[in-house]
Amino acid sequence: MKYRISAAVLLVMVAAFIQGSVFEYIEILSVRPNFFIVITVIIALLRGVYESAAMGLFFGLTMDIMMGKTLGWYALLLFLVSIPISMVNEKLYKEKFLVLFSFTFLSTLAVETLFYLIIFLFKDYSILHHIFARTILPEALYNSILILPLFKPISKVYTILDNVDRRRNRLSA
Repeated sequence: MKYRISAAVLLVMVAAFIQGSVFEYIEILSVRPNFFIVITVIIALLRGVYESAAMGLFFGLTMDIMMGKTLGWYALLLFLVSIPISMVNEKLYKEKFLVLFSFTFLSTLAVETLFYLIIFLFKDYSILHHIFARTILPEALYNSILILPLFKPISKVYTILDNVDRRRNRLSA
């Protein structure tokens, strides 16, 4: 259990480092990928409801702290996105391209659209279609492509952690 918590903390720190340093310089059409959404979807596809919801909450809080504008919106949105994905993950072929692509695309659409709706709650919604076309859709496509090379390595890390937990539980029993 302590290995799993240590791995989760390390994953949050690595994700924050990658989002804050590497992805600041990777832009296509002035849109950056959102590494936190991608990692949240991967963990929701691999783990159970409680673990993926907790990780979504921590990823969202880290993202809120890094952005510095509001605290709690991304935490709430990533928390809420991770729950339905983790509820259906046992019924899916997780390694399939279409599953990874569609879950990431839809999650990015949901999170970013809801975030912009919250931000523009008391403002004019006339530019929302422009933001949707210029920012949200390209970011969703970018994140959907980004998940493909990241899923296998993170899946292997969680498999190793599961094996370590099984060995430790068998030896302590």
